Amino acid sequence: MSYGASNLSLRQRISDRELKPLQKLFPSVKEQDFQQLANGNYCVQISFITTGKYACGYFDVLIEYPYNYPINAPKVWVQKPKIPEKTPHVYEWDKEGHALICYLRPKKDWHLSYTSYETAKMVEVWLKTYCRWTKTGSWGFPEAGFWNHFL
Repeated sequence: MSYGASNLSLRQRISDRELKPLQKLFPSVKEQDFQQLANGNYCVQISFITTGKYACGYFDVLIEYPYNYPINAPKVWVQKPKIPEKTPHVYEWDKEGHALICYLRPKKDWHLSYTSYETAKMVEVWLKTYCRWTKTGSWGFPEAGFWNHFL
């Protein structure tokens, strides 16, 4: 993958802002893990392991930073495992079957000061809720006042 000078500065800006916060949860993430997508946005892929009563394994997740990030929240795509089509709180599936998840209410729950750390913590709650839903049929995601439930 080749990066021009303007793309490198955008990649550098995103990795400079996001690398250290993301390393709090995923210490092995490196600057070179931030890659450009075909649509021009940058992304990073991370892996979650679910634990606890409703654990359902590993999840590979791609965090996509829109061109106007951090004004707008990142998009989050579950790459593996495949999320079934009838799953609640999924915006859409791409042609490869990756699910674009609704891990927050963008206009209400996103704040300009949030980083990949907050994004990853919200995604973690979505994944745990998804696992519980697969085993109980109950979603129960704390969307309203998310941080009140989380912190």
